[in-house]
Amino acid sequence: MTTTTLLDVWRHTVTATGPDLVLPDGCRDLIVVCVPGSAPTAFVSELHSAPVLATGFAPGTRLTGYRLAPGTRIETGPLLSRVVHTVEDPGSHLSLIEEHCSRNAGIIEAFAGIEAAPVTTAADLARRLSLTPRTLQRLFSANRLPAPGFWLRLARARRAALGLRGGACLAEIATDAGYADQAHMTRDFHNWFGATPARLKSDPYRLSLLAQSGLAVPATGEQISTR
Repeated sequence: MTTTTLLDVWRHTVTATGPDLVLPDGCRDLIVVCVPGSAPTAFVSELHSAPVLATGFAPGTRLTGYRLAPGTRIETGPLLSRVVHTVEDPGSHLSLIEEHCSRNAGIIEAFAGIEAAPVTTAADLARRLSLTPRTLQRLFSANRLPAPGFWLRLARARRAALGLRGGACLAEIATDAGYADQAHMTRDFHNWFGATPARLKSDPYRLSLLAQSGLAVPATGEQISTR
């Protein structure tokens, strides 16, 4: 990728009506919407803390998503107004993202610490960054971000969800992810992903969503979907 704020690019062509499931990934996406016969539009997705069903688009709609790294500050108004006028030149979108999106050095370092297991508490993260807990809290507040605990809990849940694709038992996955016990992991999964670990393990579609790039999951390069 060409900017420190751009994590991934995805493309999706809508083939069926109905809402799409969105699971928390710690990212906001710049999404360009092209409906045949209509002028292009764009929006920036919300930062989710629970599963949501996104409003469905008409079949034939083409979506291009630019996944922004966790903690990115976005000048939403200027970015959206300029993106919709450059749909025919997708390469220019990368320059616009670089111009209107940013992550300061402190935030970059903080998220590197969040994504490095086994940190699970804000106090541990502050020690890792050689900061006081109050200073760490102010860093996130100044960047208009949820508190560090939000990110630590989500990162732990997403790391544990990736472990479901292997052969480890649920108790082992819970321990490796830093949960107090399997019941703790089950409650967390239900809150973040709307399903128990056992249900997620037997749901390839939800697991595929959780394997996409985001907090605590590496970028995979351009993703193309026609679901």
